[in-house]
Amino acid sequence: MTDVIALLAISQLVTLGALFYLYIQVQQLRAGTRPVRRREPADEAPAPGIPVRGAAARRAASTAYAAAPRVPADALRQGRVDVAELARRMHRSEEEVRLLLRRQGIAS
Repeated sequence: MTDVIALLAISQLVTLGALFYLYIQVQQLRAGTRPVRRREPADEAPAPGIPVRGAAARRAASTAYAAAPRVPADALRQGRVDVAELARRMHRSEEEVRLLLRRQGIAS
């Protein structure tokens, strides 16, 4: 019998908590404020191990990469790539860059 009473008390507490949450949400809607989001989901990472969260981080990254000098496509196809410079710009090791270039069929 005490188990039934304990379960009833817990379910009542959960119900009261849910009602309180809904009350707060309705009050925020009436006041014209938007509900606060807890956390923004992670966007697709540009490379493995590099998380990008939010529009501000995305804009900052694209601005930084846009300012970096580009390697001409002809130089990539002919294998004339400064792997060390590319590795520094990508924040990767030279071996990772070589492997990536091999996978893309750009360098041997």
